Amino acid sequence: MTAIPRLCKIGRVKRFFFLSFILMTLIALTPNPGFAERPFIETETAIPTDRGRYLLESGLIFNRVAADQKQTIFNLGIRYGLIHNLEFNLEIPYIFVSNQGNSKNRPGDLLLKTKVRFLKGRAANPLSVAGQMILKFPTAGRKAEFNTTGVVDVGFRAIASKTFSPLTAHINLGYYFIGNPPGQDLPDQVRYALGLAVEVPDTPLKILGELFGRSNVGSGTSGDPMTAMGGFSIQPTDAFIIDVLAGFGLTKDAPDYIISSGISYILN
Repeated sequence: MTAIPRLCKIGRVKRFFFLSFILMTLIALTPNPGFAERPFIETETAIPTDRGRYLLESGLIFNRVAADQKQTIFNLGIRYGLIHNLEFNLEIPYIFVSNQGNSKNRPGDLLLKTKVRFLKGRAANPLSVAGQMILKFPTAGRKAEFNTTGVVDVGFRAIASKTFSPLTAHINLGYYFIGNPPGQDLPDQVRYALGLAVEVPDTPLKILGELFGRSNVGSGTSGDPMTAMGGFSIQPTDAFIIDVLAGFGLTKDAPDYIISSGISYILN
């Protein structure tokens, strides 16, 4: 009797990696993929992935830092609901940089995130509260042009999500301990984000808005970017979600503009 469940598990793992490969291939060949916690760029929701379910997120985000400096990030994220109210998320980015006509590309730092929901929203009080830990592994090495330091960073984030039908709001506030490479003393960061999603009645469409930024802690230097985004997501089937966002920097340290689009695939 134990052989059948074991074979089912093996088949499920094979299907997961096969679909991951197919999804990566399709998005690499598509001009409009996406990035980060879909449908947002920086905002996390307080609702973890259901137990035993995989969520594949992929995307491409393009931003212009200056007239002669551009950056494109392709990202693949894999979320898995390990148990009820506990989610693990692995993000694997690939970075393209263009500076004064010189182009370079390489894999970025790997991110591992763990999300725990402490309070589940209900009909009487549709508020969900969660916490998240983020580990950045320095797989990209120390490369200034790719903003990689070659050391580990650790972040903690508080997340709240509440529904005011048809609007759902997500608020994030986090503190990140930034590792110091040899000869440098980098400041820690406070990061914040607000994501809004409005459901359009009788359609699979949602209107999206997002505001996010960060502030250095204990540093007199600049580096406090803030960005505003707007766009939409559409869910043509139960398994697929497509999103498109565009925005611009609100401070001098933020990119001039950002364009992002992405695909999420829910795998039971």
